This record gives sequence, C-alpha cells and structure tokens, in this order.
Amino acid sequence: MSVTRKHARHKLPVQLFYDNQHLKLIDFSLGGAGAELGNIQPPDSGSILKLVLIFPYNGENVGWEISAKVVRVDPKNNFIAFEFIEDESFKKFSLAFYEEMRKKGII
Repeated sequence: MSVTRKHARHKLPVQLFYDNQHLKLIDFSLGGAGAELGNIQPPDSGSILKLVLIFPYNGENVGWEISAKVVRVDPKNNFIAFEFIEDESFKKFSLAFYEEMRKKGII
C-alpha cells in the first residue's frame, strides 16, 4: 500500500502525553505524530482522543491539549500514529513553532 503524506515529518523536541502518560515521540508533522506505545494500553485505531503536546517555544514550555484520531496501532513494532483534528489556533501556533525550529536549524 502506498501512502502520500500531506505534511513532512520531522524529529522535533515536542513532548507528547496521552492519558497522563508520556509517549516517546518518533516524528511530528503539521498533520499528526508518531510515537512509541511504551507501556500504555493502546487505544483502538479510529478512536478520537485528547493529547497534550508540550513545545519549547520562545524560551518557555508551551502546552496544548488537542483532539486527535488514532490512525495506526502496531503493538508488535511498539508504534502508534495520530492525526490531529484541525484546529485553526493550533495550526497557527504550529506554523510559528516550525518557523522557530527553522531559525534554530532543527528543521
């Protein structure tokens, strides 16, 4: 199966939390994120849930609680993927965060 991505994925210093548990981020894009499952009980693929994302931005840690859809759960490979549900304020912040990461040479 071939997949065309809408957004480039990057390894960024973003912290991701689901159900009050930290998940190790694998990659981040404007449209979603991939993470290690770790020790959590994986939610069902297709589920809509809340994530907390913490961004290092302008010298501070900035947190966002966002809705996301679980698009892939792969316990064998310790992987879960989320698609962010569009929110104009979060999208605007994400673009500003990307700009800061570009200026720092991280992207």
